[in-house]
Amino acid sequence: MATLLLVDDEPRQVRSLAAIIGRQRPAYRVLEATDAESAWDIIEAEHVDAVLTDIRMPEVDGLTLIERIVRRKPHIKTVLISGYGQFDYAKQAIEHRVVEYLVKPIGLPEIDRMLVKLDELFTAETSLKQSFSVYAEHLWNSLISGSLNDSQRQELESRIPTAGAGIAMVFDPGVGSPEESTQRKMNELLSAMGPSAIFRDTASGSLVSFAWLDRPLAARPSETVSKVVRLFEKLRADGMEDAALGVSTIRADLSRNLKAAYDEAVLALRHRFYAHGEPILWATDVRPFTGTVKPASQELAEPLTLAVKAGDRKRAMELIRSFFQAGETPPYPDPERLKEELNLILWQLTEGLRHRVPPETKELSFAENKSLLAACGDYQELRYRFKKLVDGWLELAGKAHQDKNGILVLQCQAYLQQHYKEEISLESVAAMFHFNPSYFSNLFKSKAGVNFSEYLIDLRIREAKAILDNGEHKIADVSAMVGFRDAAYFNKMFKRKTGISPNAYRQMNGRK
Repeated sequence: MATLLLVDDEPRQVRSLAAIIGRQRPAYRVLEATDAESAWDIIEAEHVDAVLTDIRMPEVDGLTLIERIVRRKPHIKTVLISGYGQFDYAKQAIEHRVVEYLVKPIGLPEIDRMLVKLDELFTAETSLKQSFSVYAEHLWNSLISGSLNDSQRQELESRIPTAGAGIAMVFDPGVGSPEESTQRKMNELLSAMGPSAIFRDTASGSLVSFAWLDRPLAARPSETVSKVVRLFEKLRADGMEDAALGVSTIRADLSRNLKAAYDEAVLALRHRFYAHGEPILWATDVRPFTGTVKPASQELAEPLTLAVKAGDRKRAMELIRSFFQAGETPPYPDPERLKEELNLILWQLTEGLRHRVPPETKELSFAENKSLLAACGDYQELRYRFKKLVDGWLELAGKAHQDKNGILVLQCQAYLQQHYKEEISLESVAAMFHFNPSYFSNLFKSKAGVNFSEYLIDLRIREAKAILDNGEHKIADVSAMVGFRDAAYFNKMFKRKTGISPNAYRQMNGRK
């Protein structure tokens, strides 16, 4: 849909012409102004494709308006309207490359001819843009990636709209790639600042723009800042709350410093990682990232792994807090370098725990955990996510420690079941499994439900009952067969556990 702006100091003439165009071209959007200054305000605020202006107007005439349009908004088509068919006016119209020169009173055939000509120009321009857009995008992407060859450089220079001061901007939509409508809207908004080039960065999906500033704007950085802020707010108004914008410094000769300006804008945008959601990042406010992360991963990985293995959460959190202090004040470490260091720590932690837990344990998926960190969009999220991972490992290590002890107690029980006949003490079994006797006593009771001595007595009495049920051994022999060295003590323990003596038990079961 094309937008036409009608400018005439006679409101009735404007309304009449607008009505005719509206009937003949209902798809066109028609705007109206009654003087050159208000017309220019509209041009600055709106995307205008063509201006139809009367010549004779108070204050600023139509020719002066067209001169300004040609100089500052060269993409706008112009039509000059005059009440006089004078040669001088026609000559100036030709010099300013107006699409049509109309003489009042304007008849329907003249209006129709003018609209047909505009239709053809708009169609040709759209077709040209479409045919060159893919190749142009390729050229711009070659520039920002540093792979532009000499012939491509010459081709790109021919496409640069102007010379002079300007800025580079990199727009990150936040979620997914920007829609084509976003690119179109950004192009429209940038036209208020001066000539521009805008394209999609095929590597990141961001929109990159180079904006050449009008001279008055280039001389007033604060006004440039205000215009950029307004531009960004209009883009965010389309529902892109997570969007961010990186802005370079004003380059005195942007055309000769395109790559440097782009790199500045990218660096500024990447500082959003540390800026806690700041939507606009200015190159004037940031410093280059440091190439190293302090403390380095090797300084953290080993003590953190030991702390996790020991289940020492306090120590683990102290180490993490110390590590992440590096990102609290500039110069900040490069976000990607920081994530690489954390990945090295992840690897050592994963390997350190692998032999303690089942191999299929999902918390030990290095690839999955690495992806979680890679997806972190800012420093706070990265720190939170890493702490959550370590918390998970601490819990895992604690369970593994408990499970390991449980397995050891089961092994002790299996040993007792095979060796209950022998002379066994808590101290001897604790030494066999490398435990402190006191710790082993508490551990055994917590896992088995009874203390070591009671478990051994129960085991021996159970075996004694089986012998008494199936044989005619003397009570003293049975006592020795199940590990009791004192028959009297055997009788005492048997009665305590069963309520009757060994002999009574035998008689009750039909044995003498």
